[in-house]
Amino acid sequence: MGEETEVPVNTEVRGETWRVRISTTGGDVLGAGILLAADAVLTCAHVIPTGPGDPPDLSVPTAEISVPTTEVQVELVGVPGARPVPARVADGCWVPELADSRGDVALLTLAEPQDARHAAPLHRVAPTRGRSVWMCGFPSTRELQDGVWFRATLAGPSGPRGEWVQMFPLTPEETVRPGFSGAAVTDAETHRVLGMVVSRYDDRSSAAPASRRLHLSYMIPIETVVRHLPAIDRYVSGGRGNGLPSVPRGAARDREFARWLARWFAAAEGTRQVEAVVIKKGEAVRAATLSRAVALADRELPADTPPPRRAPLPVGIHPPASLHAPPPGTPPPAAAPRNGTARRPPSPYGPDEEPDDLLPPVGSVDLALDVSGETVADVAARVADRLGLSPAGEDGSAVGLLGAAAVPLTIVAEGVDYAAAPLALVEFTDLLAARGARLLLVFRNPESQSLELALRMADPGKDETAARLDRLRDRIDHIARRERAAHDSTALIAPVRPVPQRAAALRLDLTALRRHPEPGGARFLADLGAFESTVESELLRIEEVIGLAEAQIARRNELRGRLEAFFALLAARSLEEERAAAPLYRTAHNLLHRAPCELAEAERAVERFAEAVRHHTHRPRGGDAS
Repeated sequence: MGEETEVPVNTEVRGETWRVRISTTGGDVLGAGILLAADAVLTCAHVIPTGPGDPPDLSVPTAEISVPTTEVQVELVGVPGARPVPARVADGCWVPELADSRGDVALLTLAEPQDARHAAPLHRVAPTRGRSVWMCGFPSTRELQDGVWFRATLAGPSGPRGEWVQMFPLTPEETVRPGFSGAAVTDAETHRVLGMVVSRYDDRSSAAPASRRLHLSYMIPIETVVRHLPAIDRYVSGGRGNGLPSVPRGAARDREFARWLARWFAAAEGTRQVEAVVIKKGEAVRAATLSRAVALADRELPADTPPPRRAPLPVGIHPPASLHAPPPGTPPPAAAPRNGTARRPPSPYGPDEEPDDLLPPVGSVDLALDVSGETVADVAARVADRLGLSPAGEDGSAVGLLGAAAVPLTIVAEGVDYAAAPLALVEFTDLLAARGARLLLVFRNPESQSLELALRMADPGKDETAARLDRLRDRIDHIARRERAAHDSTALIAPVRPVPQRAAALRLDLTALRRHPEPGGARFLADLGAFESTVESELLRIEEVIGLAEAQIARRNELRGRLEAFFALLAARSLEEERAAAPLYRTAHNLLHRAPCELAEAERAVERFAEAVRHHTHRPRGGDAS
């Protein structure tokens, strides 16, 4: 049963040249893998056979185990004509399954390098619920040994300490099985690799028919793999979820604040979707408490640990295990000696030091960043990247890229009142909240106007309808301010983009809504909801205009710097050479300092001057000519 609904590999997704089948030297299929580079393949540790001998007692913290030296065969099944090549576990890159099922990742080194163009596009993405994914494995069934595609949707954090992400198979028959371990989990929309298949669960205890039993699959997100194998960091694109500074293990903490943060990150009962807190400059303990809590909640970096260097980090060892149900969690492994053995280390989570009520769930923060000096467009770009949205292109805007997308992320924004436009950023975070985001907004000045706005937006004490109307008033006032800012920005670059002028009309519409003949009735609520959508769309539209203008202004400033750098090179030449190139410099300078600036024309003028400088600076000086 079930094989009739499976999708043969040659009839569906094509182009995944990174797909790897791992077999014994005798040809028996062991599992799957992901080509990361010409000579590197990622897979699950339990896929690699170990030598003879009983598994050690993991209750002994100093148990040392040898890294497996078994040779396996690796074949790029997505590359026509590829032949199997030998591979072994890379030095210091085997993290076997621990007693609590964490870990279970390994990096193989190929004896014969492959074409690096076939490597996988690994990408850091928040594993949000409902995302459609594909995976291809190699079951033992003879007809399917060349690969079979399964489909699933991501559900949410699961497994040991939340390291895994549960996947709902599209049909019960598409639950992963032996032969899928180590397979790439690929986003159906962007075709980026988001994780790796690790386990499955079948409910065999129920008396219900097999078609009605629980069937689940699990993956390890790429960020968790990086946490265990820092060596693969060089192959992963996308910004890290945690951009706050690390703090030393012994740093003092505000325990009450840590307890509150743990509850908020866990979305405990009684916590609010949007919270605004103040950490004043100089409040080092409170700031360290926030940074540590975010690090504990991050998938990639353990608390107290700086960003990994791009070099292999040997880790704790444990014999392999087959696919099975996920048990509860314990500490991850750490560094091992260079002699090919490893020692189980203390946990970076610090459970012996931290009571459970101070520990936020792993993966409970999707994005944490210091927004000091950042624009709305900058923050929107980071949000879009964490959602795995495709780039908008040269003329696109990150704000526009979000479009009508849901934003099921938990976001920490530190230094909101020190952003490039604090009020605009608070308005934008309110828009993100309307799309489903949970937000912790951190301010440094208790008297800031942006904090006042954030508190007013998050005020649960108001009547809901009155609060919605007041929020609309604030949004429209903000749109008016942003329209003025957009006018100033767009006037600097030609062709000058038209700026929407909708604030005045929106104010009239809001006044009409407040005078609605049926306040509080069904028709009023429908009109209120429609107007909220209209205002939200106008806010997005004006932020997109500003984002595009800011990108063009940044390009103009970059060209100004390039022009002056080449002028400095010319200054070391003779006066005659400087005079010869001076007209080109003046032309480029005038174009770049004119408002509006014709950006394309100015860019050509800068390049003409740069070419002239290159011509002069590559000639010998007058007195050096032979």
